[in-house]
Amino acid sequence: MRKYLAILFLVISVVATLGVTLSSAMEYGATDFFLLCADGNIADVEKAIAGWADVNEADKNGMTPLMLAVSLNRPEIVEILLRASADVNAQDEDGWTALMWSTIKSDISIVQRLIDASADLDIQSTFYVTALLSSVLEDRENVAKLLIDSGAYVNARNEDGVTPLMLAVSGGKIDTINALLAAGASINAEDGAGWTALMWSTVSGDVSVAETLIAASADVNIPDREGLTPVMSAAYGGHIALLSLLLRSGADVNAANVDEYTALTLACESENVEVVKILLDAGAEVQVHDRDGLTPLMAAARKGNVPILDALLDAGAEVDDVDSDGWTALRYAQEFKNDDAANRLIQRGAR
Repeated sequence: MRKYLAILFLVISVVATLGVTLSSAMEYGATDFFLLCADGNIADVEKAIAGWADVNEADKNGMTPLMLAVSLNRPEIVEILLRASADVNAQDEDGWTALMWSTIKSDISIVQRLIDASADLDIQSTFYVTALLSSVLEDRENVAKLLIDSGAYVNARNEDGVTPLMLAVSGGKIDTINALLAAGASINAEDGAGWTALMWSTVSGDVSVAETLIAASADVNIPDREGLTPVMSAAYGGHIALLSLLLRSGADVNAANVDEYTALTLACESENVEVVKILLDAGAEVQVHDRDGLTPLMAAARKGNVPILDALLDAGAEVDDVDSDGWTALRYAQEFKNDDAANRLIQRGAR
């Protein structure tokens, strides 16, 4: 729909500046009344409404003159259409209403006028998008705040189960996060993948966002559908400050995912020695095995990371432990041609 709208805007511009025929514009769904609304001449629009125009006509994509005026940020035309009984809750082919369109770039006064005209705040599009979800996605914090204050449903979900709070977290929008929480946003809601808002914060590693969520009683140990927890995600991403916050807040350092990987194994895979040391200091089990018998030491050997090997061995890792195929850490280092790692393991007693 946005691609179509861009084409329509271009055609309208060409009609206005070059005087091409209306028939060519109409091929894209524009009609003479649409063009009048886009042009923004108040007198012409009022004359058309008084004479022949249907304010609720829809083009081939379901867009109405009101949606077009909103999208073009034409407050005067919006006002005229609403006074002429334009359907404020009409939906285009994608289920978008004028209010949803206003969340993209329209002036806040237009959003307010639509709300005053009884726009339904919670209508969902074809993909279950609401005006509030759209406003957060578009980083329109003032619009989101207005919608929240006007009573928009703060726990709406799109087709992937994503909520406004999750989107605000992903964008690092503290003010919107606080407004959503104050209005009753579910702090521990999970999207389709089992991710909570706190898990979303581990993508960017934004500590201030995570602190806000934890202060609002976010559960630091909820796993996603694959068993990944926030502490695992933070460890793998190398977000040291966030990892420390999660551990201080009671995150289980030894939680395992469906493959029986722990945060320590993931940190070895991502080769972050500082993260490995933080996890060990927090009580991470150094001799843990995944479902194939792989230990953190073997993972580090496979990567060839000597400082991590030393940290693990200093913490009590068994140098000659074997996985389900009988491979030791030394065998991993040799097979992956990590000579420095192999030599260090031999120095530390590997056979």
